[in-house]
Amino acid sequence: MLRRRVVAAAGVVSALALTGACGADSGDDAGAREKAATAGSASPASSAPQQASGLPVSATGKGLDQKGLDRLALTVDDVPGYTVDTVTGKGSPVDHDVLTAYRAVTPAPCRPVYAATEQGSLHDFTAQVLQDVVSASDDLGQHASVGLTSYAPADARRVMTELRAALAKCATAEMRPSAAHPDAGLGYSGARSRSVSGYGDETLAFDATQVVVDGGIGPSIPLTVLVVRQDSTIATFTSVNPVQPPTIPQDIVDAQLKKLA
Repeated sequence: MLRRRVVAAAGVVSALALTGACGADSGDDAGAREKAATAGSASPASSAPQQASGLPVSATGKGLDQKGLDRLALTVDDVPGYTVDTVTGKGSPVDHDVLTAYRAVTPAPCRPVYAATEQGSLHDFTAQVLQDVVSASDDLGQHASVGLTSYAPADARRVMTELRAALAKCATAEMRPSAAHPDAGLGYSGARSRSVSGYGDETLAFDATQVVVDGGIGPSIPLTVLVVRQDSTIATFTSVNPVQPPTIPQDIVDAQLKKLA
């Protein structure tokens, strides 16, 4: 997953440089975003415990299993005009070993921030889907990576608590992966919280700068991140853009949160 982020970032830089793209994304500023849809009332016939999404939690309270989370992931029908490339989940392998890399990032207090930029956390999960969503007509501007991760309910709340605390400490930190994990090729700096509300049960947002640190000299790229907890599932949206402030297309956010609600 980390290696994919390096390639994706480089691809955005190259494409934007070739075209000189400078138009603004359609996503509104976080402060102007409308409140996402509230939890739906439909529920299946099963007598198993239900999350707000209407999908059953596991008998041991571990959140959604992979099949349940796959049902909540985006499809091209959910986001007309975009392509949806599923990288993890929905039949593609899910990597739990990446947690080892996140837990070795320096400085230690900023590990939750680093993990969030990579659409993860320091906690193991029950299921995960990672997707790249790109405009079919303007793939240089309208794009986002969308991660859905299901946890034990208590862990989902811890993810948000730890991220909130880390953001308060890491505004000037240079977050770097351990040399013991050579595939962790991205570093981050300057994590700055943004005010955002109205999504899910908890919402956090921040901006940062992404740098390539795994061999050679790479560009520094502005990054924006939106993290939303709905029940025991956390949705993470990220977008990068080297020539203008990055924004996450609002229609992608709305479509994904509608499926979680």
